[in-house]
Amino acid sequence: MAALKRSAAPGFGKPGSIDPARLFKLPLAMQAEGIRLLFEMGLSMNQVKKCVGLSTDGINLILQKSKPFTRGGDASIVTEGVS
Repeated sequence: MAALKRSAAPGFGKPGSIDPARLFKLPLAMQAEGIRLLFEMGLSMNQVKKCVGLSTDGINLILQKSKPFTRGGDASIVTEGVS
């Protein structure tokens, strides 16, 4: 039986792992997170623009419109009975 040939995916944490077609189907906050991850990987603005297919203005608009993700309740943990 012939083995199926699959293209090697870039893998998690690599710039090529962010697929623009999938990224822009996600909610705005998750789109912004994907863009932020590219910057955290050390990419320049020009490299990020190439990865996601947006202009600098488009990238900045997404980052400005989205609020950073936070889980509810994390910031208001109250400890009772601690002296």
